[in-house]
Amino acid sequence: MTGRVETSSLRRTLARCYHQAEGAGAPSKLAMRRLLAAVFGLSMAVVPRPTQAQAQPADPAPAVNTEALGISLAKIKRRLAADSRASTQGDTPLKLEYRVDVFGTAPALRFFAGQDLRFGGVPSSAPTHADMLYMFTPQAFRSPRVDFLGLAAGAATAGAKRVQDWRYLRDLRNYQRLVESGVNVPAPAPPKQ
Repeated sequence: MTGRVETSSLRRTLARCYHQAEGAGAPSKLAMRRLLAAVFGLSMAVVPRPTQAQAQPADPAPAVNTEALGISLAKIKRRLAADSRASTQGDTPLKLEYRVDVFGTAPALRFFAGQDLRFGGVPSSAPTHADMLYMFTPQAFRSPRVDFLGLAAGAATAGAKRVQDWRYLRDLRNYQRLVESGVNVPAPAPPKQ
């Protein structure tokens, strides 16, 4: 019965707001606000409300077998009772503090099992500088067909040895001429090997 009274009073309010808006020519902001409030109130009055009979009880949680888990509920209750007695003997009886000690063996943690971290690159890691150079350098330029630096170094070494041999032979010929003419001079030092 109350729902009907609310609905009829809301209809009257809605009709009054509408007629006020029509009579003024263009509806004012206040009239539009009243109209929107009446529409909202009417829609809320029409929405069905749940009753006690419609409410459904929630499903109870499934029972846990504590024996299969290896837990002793009697020991836990005993420990909680001892802790609650100890806490009530303290400063304030409202202080609630519970402690549960869990004992067990932690599994061994092996993060890098089966990987050699001492020698070589780490698998699935970022590439090294040499890897990046190898990847970005075209194959034609990775290793030249002729080692120009080695050729230049070999030519310089051979040229220096020839120059030393030429100077030694020149000094030896001069020494032989001086010895044949009767001048006493020391012999030239042989070139370094």
